[in-house]
Amino acid sequence: MLHAMARVDKDEIGARELDMSLRTYRSHVSTLMRRLGAANRFQAALAARARKWI
Repeated sequence: MLHAMARVDKDEIGARELDMSLRTYRSHVSTLMRRLGAANRFQAALAARARKWI
């Protein structure tokens, strides 16, 4: 999930790559951002890399 979020530009592409609905994908992204304390996806990706999650 984190790899897709950090790599793709659009939610639709990430959801398709992970074979999940767009709504589910966005829910996961939101949860990850909240856990990482990130205000946006870019910050979330940086925080995940800093924690060596990706």
